[in-house]
Amino acid sequence: MQVEELSMPRKRAEEEFNALKEAFKRNAKLRKEAVNMDLYVALGHMSKHGKKIIEIWESFKKAGLNKDGDPRLAICRADGKQCFCLKIEDGSAVFSMKRLDRWSRVPRKTYGDVKFPSKTFQWLRKDPSRPIGTYNIKNPVIQCLVPIIPPKILIREIKARLKNYHILWEVEEWKPIPPKDPILLKQLTPNLFGVLATWNLTPLERAVIRGRIQ
Repeated sequence: MQVEELSMPRKRAEEEFNALKEAFKRNAKLRKEAVNMDLYVALGHMSKHGKKIIEIWESFKKAGLNKDGDPRLAICRADGKQCFCLKIEDGSAVFSMKRLDRWSRVPRKTYGDVKFPSKTFQWLRKDPSRPIGTYNIKNPVIQCLVPIIPPKILIREIKARLKNYHILWEVEEWKPIPPKDPILLKQLTPNLFGVLATWNLTPLERAVIRGRIQ
């Protein structure tokens, strides 16, 4: 799976993190700027875990769409069983563990939903002769199965409730087919997710996921 990764030597991340923390002490107003806090959180992840960060928006944009006009990647809250993707006519999308309403221009928000900005995707038209619109997007709402997390990773990496984490994976087809190569993530900012673990699902785990199909 090709994703847009950001990395930094752990020692340098610690230095940058401590410098920013000191800057906050000297000027409390800096904390009020969202961009500074986002940087603080991202550097904190790198200095604490020594692991990479994935830029989700760019990763999905570069991965693009498959032959059916659906995203090649999926992301969902780690405690979800099904992942739903709502395509929006401006090229944006919402990924959620809850079924989304294809007729709503402002979909309801579920905790842990991941929203992509406009022009991220170039959706295919259901009717090529008509302009793109809410009612002319091919496969406007799609869904697939969410990977399960192996026990050893649950024990080692999960420090809070499972709903506070996300899973990223490559989708072969948006059908009830078990995925193969997930990545466990912790959301840091709207578009940056810290990598916690990667793994390949075993035949047993894929069979368990397949059993969710109803």
